[in-house]
Amino acid sequence: MVDHFDDDPDAEFSVPTPPAPSVTPGSAPPPPAGEAPDARGCLPIILLGGVAGSIALLVMVFVVFVGVKFFGTEDGSSDAEILQDVFIQTGIASASTDADHPPQRDIRLGVCEGDGNGGVRAAGTLTNWTSSPADYRIDVSFRSMSGGSSGEEFAARVTDVDTVSANATVDWSATVDEAPEGAFACRLVAVNRWKAGQRPAP
Repeated sequence: MVDHFDDDPDAEFSVPTPPAPSVTPGSAPPPPAGEAPDARGCLPIILLGGVAGSIALLVMVFVVFVGVKFFGTEDGSSDAEILQDVFIQTGIASASTDADHPPQRDIRLGVCEGDGNGGVRAAGTLTNWTSSPADYRIDVSFRSMSGGSSGEEFAARVTDVDTVSANATVDWSATVDEAPEGAFACRLVAVNRWKAGQRPAP
């Protein structure tokens, strides 16, 4: 029996190939069974947190504003403390609660002099720094300074000034007919301001 070999070089021979691996090297393991979580479920929680944070911020800003307005200024001073400081600085009293424009800042005493007839005249200016026309009432004390006295009052006058326009400056004066001999002084005791037409009767 003769073995037959096909010496045709172009003949095809089937060459067995190894089986493909069940896992590709370096690949991630398959995901666990079950449904993947829905990322859209977190969106309402994020939005709710953002809204709550915004509301909390607005509330804090409001509380700070109210606190500064009613209990103190940015430098820590309350309206009452500001008005007390104005009184200490000027020596002039006022029933006004306007810490932004205290009436004591509106008035100036320009002269305190004899009127040439045995009396004394005090005079000065008023500037209405508010945004509305205002009426004023000024209390002036005339004091004797002679004989080593520290200033004994010998007369007092109340002067009303009507309808001073916003940011306008007007003159005021107060006079007493008789003054004691010797040195004298004029002192502004009090000044009060009301909106025009609202000043109470004396």
